[in-house]
Amino acid sequence: MTRHRSRQALARGLILLSLVVAACGGSATPAPTADPKAPEAAKPAAQATAPGADKTAGAAPVAATAPAKPAREQTLRLPIIEPPTIDPGLATDTVSIDIIAQIFEGLVGFDDKGAIVGLGAEKWDVSPDGLTYTFTLRSGPQWSDGKSVTAKDYEWAWKRNIDPKTASDYATTLYPIKNAVNIHKEDLDPQQLGVSARDDRTLVVTLEQPASYFLRLVSTWTMMPLRQDVLDQHGDTWTEAKNVVSNGPFLLKEWQHDTQIVLERNDKYWGDKPALTRAVMRIFPEGGSEQVLTSYEAGELDTFGSGTSFELPAAQVDRILADPQLKQEVKTFDQSATMFITVNNRRAHFKDPKVRMALGQAIERDRVINQVLKRVATPARGLQPEGIVGRKPDLWAKEDLQEARKNLAEAGFPDGRGFPEITFTYNTNAQWTLMAEYLQQRYKEALGINVKLDSMEWAVFLKWRRGDDWANGGDLYRGGWFSDYEDPNNWYNVLWDSREDPGVYNSGWKNDEYDRLVRQAQGELDRGKREQLYQQAEQILAQQYPNIPVFHYGLRTLVKPHVQKFELERVLGLAPLKKVEMAERR
Repeated sequence: MTRHRSRQALARGLILLSLVVAACGGSATPAPTADPKAPEAAKPAAQATAPGADKTAGAAPVAATAPAKPAREQTLRLPIIEPPTIDPGLATDTVSIDIIAQIFEGLVGFDDKGAIVGLGAEKWDVSPDGLTYTFTLRSGPQWSDGKSVTAKDYEWAWKRNIDPKTASDYATTLYPIKNAVNIHKEDLDPQQLGVSARDDRTLVVTLEQPASYFLRLVSTWTMMPLRQDVLDQHGDTWTEAKNVVSNGPFLLKEWQHDTQIVLERNDKYWGDKPALTRAVMRIFPEGGSEQVLTSYEAGELDTFGSGTSFELPAAQVDRILADPQLKQEVKTFDQSATMFITVNNRRAHFKDPKVRMALGQAIERDRVINQVLKRVATPARGLQPEGIVGRKPDLWAKEDLQEARKNLAEAGFPDGRGFPEITFTYNTNAQWTLMAEYLQQRYKEALGINVKLDSMEWAVFLKWRRGDDWANGGDLYRGGWFSDYEDPNNWYNVLWDSREDPGVYNSGWKNDEYDRLVRQAQGELDRGKREQLYQQAEQILAQQYPNIPVFHYGLRTLVKPHVQKFELERVLGLAPLKKVEMAERR
């Protein structure tokens, strides 16, 4: 999905992320009954690494320490920005989703090894043709007001979210379900959605065609249950702390807008209770990383956060990694995500794949990561990150300046002669300003191409990318995507299929054979055949080079020594507070 992860508001039609949170929290329960053709398990959540173990972090390794004694006060203090919403049907940004993942819970999730496990669902069965999923709900889960969570709560939420009147940006998550597309696009009655509560504990879902990734979609926020009576009673104010009714491991106790959010342990939660009694989330302004760092160093925060709101300021990274104490508090995590440059394939000077390839081959990725941006990342040759079935980065053109110049010359622009001045557009942000300035200098010196820089505020940038000004006159812009769920559908189909393109990146790239392959793979239940189809699609991407991969994201944060088990998920960088424990301070 494309989200402003800088972590601010994301939006489905943007350039950053994709669809589903495959890591809303694990379960200690046994894995449910699943059909042999059900989707494969997700990749495990990223493990925290000692700073010295990450080649891009540049810090010394952390010494092993004995487990600390639990503290009496189990309160975690961390920073966030003001979430736009905590409505699971409307959320499109990682800040909102991070809160939602703490206070709501869906049918399924993932354990620490990445295996799909039941949360609200005790078990499920899949019909032999892959079209019907029957979920049996647990008997224990309750809403925060004491009422039982029922199958009707799921049915109502899904029908509400697919209704065009709800204006859910992630209604597309429900598209595999029978009649969903016609409801969302053709005004079919939402009651015709292929989901029904057979009784309080049985939810039956019928799909339009087999979708081996469906359980991954079910793990996402858009498919969490909602209480119709609560939304009917409170309308748009149902998400305020005094009104919200939820079913997750934490409760929304307080929401002082633009000041702080307080979560408290939900003692009615059916599963293992969190060790934390409270999480106090202090709200900082967007782009307030320096302020957050100051508060952290002053002892006012226990962690720099999940990375979905703030990144360590590039200007402070060297100092932090050189500080004897702070460097021991650095934690780094992998992300299922790629930063890339979106190319307007409609423009005459970008029609030849060799031009696009030349622009990619000329980028010095290690320099960008370690010297320009000073962030945690790994160089990206291909568009898909590790963990996505089908990816083959070795098929993609290697970083090579001489080959870049050769490709540009063969496309008719030797040493950049005859190539028009192009514009690189990006959302206003210190990181992307540094990136833009690097590209401007690099393309001029290495390829003889003049680049003009254009910065826009986030909301303006999002609208511009969807419009005619970009389609008819834009050249390059700062793009990127974070997996909503680790499945090739979330990349090959959601991002690069031409029928999805106008609403996502609007790059104008279209390849009929590619479209055929990924659409066939979307409904293929045989894992081997499905992987082969995506590998064939990957080969086309590598040859056509529609967009320019730069790096695969990582996250770097600071965590005080007394905070135990604070780990960021590989998908969306969420922090499952359910796992966190506070030790006595030394």
